[in-house]
Amino acid sequence: MKNIYETLEMMKPRPQMFLGQRSLTALSGFIGGYFFAMEENGILIEEENPPFSQLNDWVARYYKWYESTAGWKNIILREVGDEAKACDVFFELLELFKQRFPVLKYRVFLNPNHKSTGAIYRRISIDGIYKDLDPPKEIRIVQYTTDSGFYRFDVSQAGEISEIGYFETEKLAMEEVNREFEVSLDEWENLNNI
Repeated sequence: MKNIYETLEMMKPRPQMFLGQRSLTALSGFIGGYFFAMEENGILIEEENPPFSQLNDWVARYYKWYESTAGWKNIILREVGDEAKACDVFFELLELFKQRFPVLKYRVFLNPNHKSTGAIYRRISIDGIYKDLDPPKEIRIVQYTTDSGFYRFDVSQAGEISEIGYFETEKLAMEEVNREFEVSLDEWENLNNI
């Protein structure tokens, strides 16, 4: 099964052939349908690198928007103004976005002393029943090349990696981890020096 980048690369030369028109709104609908179909059918594909889920925040920062809640489609449309041109701009931005690759900057391995403080709740809902997530075994701070900010990733006890959030500085990411698990600054392994 093609991942989203491979699918979009195939569509890029002639999006109207796949969408019926050259339109960012139609493309956004197609992408939403792609992810919905994958989830509904339990189709697992290797996660894209960089994760497509980061596109909203990246586009917002690219256009210097304060926040990304409008979503990449609405941001691009507002900036460009025309559906067909916005579709072309999307593919240009996607190429810039895909040039990013992750660099692990800091990590910390949690031990039994690092219990959740309750300051930040991480829960999952299964059939309407909420369950607190177990603390991760490792927390990573990653910077993508060409980005100025940092992402926090948690590694579960089973080895699953989840993106937790974006931070303007590594210090802000570390402060959140301290609030959540009382991890001091000197406990972080600095991988910039390796």
